[in-house]
Amino acid sequence: MTSSIFLQSVLDGLLLALSSLGLLGRFRGKLDRLLPLLFVGICLLSRLGLGDHDTEMAYAVLPVDHIVAFLFLFLGVLLLNSLWFQKSEGHTLFGTVAAFALYLLLRELCLLFLALCGLPEPVWYLYVGRALPLCLWLALWSTGALRWLRDKLADGDPVICVVCSNTALLLLLLLLLFQFDFSAMLRWLPATVGAVGLLAVCDAAALLLRQHRIQAQRRTAMLEQYLPLVEELIEQVRARQHDFNNQMMAVAAAVATAHDLQQAQQAVTSLLQHVKLDGADKELLKCDSKVISGLLFGKIKQAELKQVRVEVTIAGSFLRRTLSEADWVELIAILLDNAVEAASPGDVLYARAAEQADGLRFSVLNPHRALSNLEFIQMFRRGWSTKGEAGHGYGLYNVRQIVERHAGKIITGNDQLNGISYISIGVLVP
Repeated sequence: MTSSIFLQSVLDGLLLALSSLGLLGRFRGKLDRLLPLLFVGICLLSRLGLGDHDTEMAYAVLPVDHIVAFLFLFLGVLLLNSLWFQKSEGHTLFGTVAAFALYLLLRELCLLFLALCGLPEPVWYLYVGRALPLCLWLALWSTGALRWLRDKLADGDPVICVVCSNTALLLLLLLLLFQFDFSAMLRWLPATVGAVGLLAVCDAAALLLRQHRIQAQRRTAMLEQYLPLVEELIEQVRARQHDFNNQMMAVAAAVATAHDLQQAQQAVTSLLQHVKLDGADKELLKCDSKVISGLLFGKIKQAELKQVRVEVTIAGSFLRRTLSEADWVELIAILLDNAVEAASPGDVLYARAAEQADGLRFSVLNPHRALSNLEFIQMFRRGWSTKGEAGHGYGLYNVRQIVERHAGKIITGNDQLNGISYISIGVLVP
């Protein structure tokens, strides 16, 4: 065994281990550092025990050079993943398939990139072609794409499972077509690039269609949940408008029958002392999203059950932002629920939406002692909670994730309103 084969197997095993860890999750702490060594062992065994080719370019993509060796490699990785991660059978199977799909996609994209750069020396494909996918994996992990894919696999999302399976199968068929020899793939470089590029476009289109379908389902669910509240709001406004019209007719009659100005003033004052126009209804009707209006109306009613008043001010548009209506609903619900939960009977909360030069700012203010910048930062960390109970502490973390994903900003601060100390937690969305 030469040092060259050992180094290549180490890089192969490391990428395969990272792909499995990224898509199946970490569960053993420091012991996970042993997993790459086990994968390196599988790659070495597959290459030395089952390899037929003498040329190293036959192993540029995978540490195997024929389908029987690949089946041994796949079953070995599947067995190791099932023992290591202790997932359900379906999750382990599709997670392993997704790991191979990611491995093959990263490896082949990087190798084709090097080929398009016109690099003639095999050393580029044997070593740089193995190091670049590791860097690309780190970039994907830093963006959160792998964590998102891992969550979807854990949920058993059928579209994600199909996309991963098709990707792994088609990339493997491409290798079978060229008999696992990357030199042959280079001789047919335009066809190879076209096939991999078409696969990437098809995968992206499938994921976009899936996302569009999910957004449509979420919007339908929100309409079913919050439109009845909008109808209740409209009926409430109509009832108040009816009472207001009756009061105005009585005022007109009192003025018409009064003998002098003083008598008319007394009659008007007596009739209008019970007339009260609710400014919250007016603000909610100004909102350009009926779903958000229904949400705010429902949260106001929930707060009233706790004897907490919520004053809403809307001076901007929620729609046509980088955030979808569904994301707005999730974000607003979290901010208001947290504020109401932290409030005491008799408190007044403020929910404000204001148009600014660089986007819409939505903030919720609730009575609270002044907080430091460090305390505000800690509030948005995963698992932070004042309850100290399992399952809590993900609300504001989810808000941060939503806002950062759409190039927005978290805005926090301390305020004084009517001599009372308030904290302000909000977002700025372009």
